[in-house]
Amino acid sequence: MTPPNPDAITIITTIRDGQDFHTQYFANINAILRPGDQVVIVDDGSVHPVKRPDTLAVPPRIKLIQSGKIGRGAALNLAISQAQTAFVAIQDIDDLSHPNRLNVQGKFLNTHPDTLAFTTAQSDRASAYSDWREIPAKRLYRSNPLHHSSLMFHRNIWDRAGGYDPDLDCCIDLDFYLRAVSRAKASIWQSNQALIIRNLDPATRHFAGISTRQYHQTLQSVLNRHRAQIAPPAWMRIYDMKRAVGSRL
Repeated sequence: MTPPNPDAITIITTIRDGQDFHTQYFANINAILRPGDQVVIVDDGSVHPVKRPDTLAVPPRIKLIQSGKIGRGAALNLAISQAQTAFVAIQDIDDLSHPNRLNVQGKFLNTHPDTLAFTTAQSDRASAYSDWREIPAKRLYRSNPLHHSSLMFHRNIWDRAGGYDPDLDCCIDLDFYLRAVSRAKASIWQSNQALIIRNLDPATRHFAGISTRQYHQTLQSVLNRHRAQIAPPAWMRIYDMKRAVGSRL
């Protein structure tokens, strides 16, 4: 599995169930792959195991790994460890990529290799900012505007950041972004080009099953673990100071 094209990209997909999206996913992959591009899929214990279509089997453009239930963080690490290219692009089973996505992000990363490069989605509200903009990591303390299924990065950032945390039930991507910034000294950029189509139906999104309480507890834990390396915004520090003073009264 050695791509002949030095600009080739490996698409990384982890799947647990989602069989209703298999047909459209593989059709999209077949449409966007360029010479040398490949795909690594980790089936994370689906009830109906993923099957590689015959049209993508020869030459073997898709490496399919049946891992059993190991969790999304571990599945992402396993898939990325199998990538044979410098750049990897994340794509969920229920999202679709624009035909020009790999070209746009690959071109940007060739000149900005220490970057987590995201795009916007077609469902996002139109923005006035120019093509690429940098997003400060402290912005993520307020909310996360980044679509993990639009992410592309150099795999050495993953190495330096220590990979994805396999022990988190949610907020897996947010934690990786913050560690990529603090440990790998990466920066975060987002393109104004809408290069993905997201599945917005909560009934079919995997992490929609996480309880609100569990999500907020995990979110707070993830943010707290990075405060020493990435200073939160001023308004949050003021809030924390007022809360600390109030607790002593």
